Amino acid sequence: MRSTIVARNALWAITAVVWLAVGRLAIAFVGNELQWRYVAEQSRRDAPWYYRLAGVWGGSEGSLLLFVAIVGLVACIALRQLQRAAVAWYATALVVGLVLIDLVFANPFGRLDAPAVRGFGLTPILEHPAMVIHPPLLYAGFGCALAAAIVAIDGRDAMAWLRRTLAIVTLAMALGGMWSYVEQGWGGYWAWDPVENTSLLVWLGALIAIHVPGRPRLALLAWVAALAGAPLVRSGSVPSVHSFAEQASVGWALLGLSIAATMALARLSRPSAFARSGAPFAPQRTNAALIGAAVFAVVALGTFAPVLIDIVQSRPAAVRGVFFSRTVGPLALIAVPVLTWRLRLHRSRLAHAGALVLLLGIAASTFDRQQTVTLEAGDSARAAGLRVTNVSVDVEPGPRADVSQVVATLRVGDWTLRPALVAYPERGGVLAETAMVSRPWRDVQVTLVDANDLGTVRLIVRQRPLMWLVWLGALLTALGALSPRWTARRRSVAPASLPVTR
Repeated sequence: MRSTIVARNALWAITAVVWLAVGRLAIAFVGNELQWRYVAEQSRRDAPWYYRLAGVWGGSEGSLLLFVAIVGLVACIALRQLQRAAVAWYATALVVGLVLIDLVFANPFGRLDAPAVRGFGLTPILEHPAMVIHPPLLYAGFGCALAAAIVAIDGRDAMAWLRRTLAIVTLAMALGGMWSYVEQGWGGYWAWDPVENTSLLVWLGALIAIHVPGRPRLALLAWVAALAGAPLVRSGSVPSVHSFAEQASVGWALLGLSIAATMALARLSRPSAFARSGAPFAPQRTNAALIGAAVFAVVALGTFAPVLIDIVQSRPAAVRGVFFSRTVGPLALIAVPVLTWRLRLHRSRLAHAGALVLLLGIAASTFDRQQTVTLEAGDSARAAGLRVTNVSVDVEPGPRADVSQVVATLRVGDWTLRPALVAYPERGGVLAETAMVSRPWRDVQVTLVDANDLGTVRLIVRQRPLMWLVWLGALLTALGALSPRWTARRRSVAPASLPVTR
């Protein structure tokens, strides 16, 4: 018992120090302390305060520090009623390892010889309100996955932490998808990117464990997925739209820590440990769990196969989104009647209704129409079923005082849309700002690909039906996962067979 208390107090102390470091870094960003190298790289003196604050997790160094802080805090909360000292030391050693990796390979507290005058600022595409919420929310979901794992190993019911994992990661993924949908020029909401896939694997791991309550070891699956994805998304070993947070040395260090942490987890979660805690082993598999397991296997294969091919055959490889669409799509169709049938149950009705709405929205969005068209000044043409007229092309001030943008004024159907190309000289690139109008039955998006001095434009015109079902479904699923009605009914269906030893 004394060892348990020591480990728990050590974790609280380390986590408190990490949060102090995060707070100090946040003060440096909000206060424009540009003598700090990381602040100068990720912040701008004239940026709004919330974008300066988001700079804390805008790069590899600060985002890893925030991840450690959030995961450590959630672990501290989960360990309040801990019984096994080994589990407490596991969480403590994990947090210490993450802190050391951040300080040794990605220290955000280095100083410049001379302070920067203005600062480089966030990567332009990150200057979006979702940047303030999305990464911390996702890290909180991963922290709940760790909490579910250590609670299960300790012999207690991890269902509440699994539901929190499912709900928070659902909201984080939906927010990230909406961000991509309204901001990025390619107009999608899911690119099957390694970072996105890691989040999806964590979500699927929690989903599987929730639907098989008689198998306590499945509560570890979501956290194991997070451990496996951490080195992949941080190393840059595969192409990613999240390359702002990639650093090869950090990836290799995380790989070593992830292997060690997974081996320790396997040691702590041996069947005999669960047997001593009284955990049942009677299988209670459901169709939802089987479908989730199949999707998990497909996503894991497509995410990690390129890395294995690169290691074994020394050649770069990539899995295109069409692989996931053609394999996951049929499984999603099978899930629709399963979810419809489960709506007959009083238990978790809101969550299943939300999942059904989400799947219907995803299915509807596949019937989108997209077409690329080139229009000279004053010309009209039909694209993606809409009449598009090139009204004018102008150079205007950009979203920041120091940048300019090329704006095309277009008449698209009954609407006037103004997509733009924003030039960022300090970044050496151009960012497409998509123009969009949303209606209950469809969204219309127009992306400006190119424009010249003669007023000729090249556009991508899209129509996507019923996209609001995707966002509504995600919200309902998250609310349903946290619903007290679910909690009560789950306890009545799966009694507290994982007793807490006093």
